[in-house]
Amino acid sequence: MAEISSLMALVERILDRLSDGTLCEGFEEPIQRGSAAGFTCVVGDGDDPDGLVLVVRLSIMRAPDAGRVAFYERLFELNHAIRGRASFSVDADGIVFLTAGRPVEDLDPGEIIDLILWTSEQADRFDDMLLTEFGYEHAL
Repeated sequence: MAEISSLMALVERILDRLSDGTLCEGFEEPIQRGSAAGFTCVVGDGDDPDGLVLVVRLSIMRAPDAGRVAFYERLFELNHAIRGRASFSVDADGIVFLTAGRPVEDLDPGEIIDLILWTSEQADRFDDMLLTEFGYEHAL
């Protein structure tokens, strides 16, 4: 499992860049927590040409071919249960991700900590749960 201290070091780097004005589109750093791996990055806000979004995205597993409807129903249930704090998605290659993002403008340290630590914790929890439910052969 990734040490909380290393995730906190990432939070500190983001806060430093935010405060000195160097946090910009293209920033990206890998993260890992337990068996969930991914990245934290800054992307442009599709709704605001001048806005930026801090995104945390971690891969969970491969989507199963068999029982796909039940699997997607489960992802919808989980999306509902986490109440908009993050969401599951599946890319064109069938990789399942947990993603959360917040606009950079007005982010405070607590929100950055929560975004990175909470999302990575949930990804590590849900990958174990979903692999137990749908089969460890789908592990990444």
